[in-house]
Amino acid sequence: MATSAPILRYPYEALTDSTDYLQINLVKRRNSGDFNSATFLTGLTKGRGYYTLDNPLNDPYLNPPPKLNGRQLSPTTVSTNGVILLPMPSSINDTNQVSYSDDTLDAVTAAVAQAAGGIFNTNVTKDGKLDLGTALDNISKSIYSSGGKLFGGLGGENIKNLILANLAAQAASLPGTGNLSLNQALARSSAQILNPNMELLFNGPTIRNFRFSFKMTPRNPSESNQIKQIIRSLKIHMSPQLGDGQQLFLKAPNIFELRYKNGQNDNQYLNRFKQCALENMSVNYTGENVYATYEDGAPVSTILDLTFKELEPIYSADYNTPEGKIGVGY
Repeated sequence: MATSAPILRYPYEALTDSTDYLQINLVKRRNSGDFNSATFLTGLTKGRGYYTLDNPLNDPYLNPPPKLNGRQLSPTTVSTNGVILLPMPSSINDTNQVSYSDDTLDAVTAAVAQAAGGIFNTNVTKDGKLDLGTALDNISKSIYSSGGKLFGGLGGENIKNLILANLAAQAASLPGTGNLSLNQALARSSAQILNPNMELLFNGPTIRNFRFSFKMTPRNPSESNQIKQIIRSLKIHMSPQLGDGQQLFLKAPNIFELRYKNGQNDNQYLNRFKQCALENMSVNYTGENVYATYEDGAPVSTILDLTFKELEPIYSADYNTPEGKIGVGY
């Protein structure tokens, strides 16, 4: 059983049981190693699939560690610097976003797509194998049938204008000539275009990122040492690791669990985080725009900029988990 990891903190004395602060837990990522089996999928529903550190702050969020595939994971200390406590950032915000895009589908394209999709309801196999000739024949028949219904509904004059405009667009797009689309030809010839039937369609979720900036001005050698260890620890854990005894593979960097705290408890009025990767870390050792150090060489002011990115998107079901029900949730 690993021992509790020490806590790195800045400011060294100002953080108390009634202080608001940002807690960063350093976590070693653990994958199940079995992507195709049902036990892998079962494991994902039972736990996050990561090793967690010991519980140096008696935090119920970290105790007990999660389960993977029904087996209890032993807490594993990532390093001697397992937890980092920093003052609340001067700018705190979160942005939840999903991806949408405009999409169009004119009636002609819809009819052709519907016709092509009809082959999936027909038998296009021969001796148990795909018969390409039968498939193409079925597509042609389906397009002809659907096209006849569509064109019949549009009227003869509309079909004539559509065909003429399409021929004109193709002729204008031959090598050495200009570039004319079907809609441009229709607009010029009959002052109309195909109805695009525009609609806003859902593309997928997005992954949130968080940027923090901390200006650290040590007041004594103890705080200078804490700042040095914080910077070193973050650099180590965001870096990839060489594989065991070989250069062929790289292991993924360690990951981070962020939490806004009010003493020993979570802050109920600020957002929660999913597990994060540290994508970018920038350190300015001349925080006052001039090189200045104490007698031992420690900078009098250091600016630490961190960019974290969550490992997975936010889903509606996340707000039904114990973590998602705390305060404003994610």
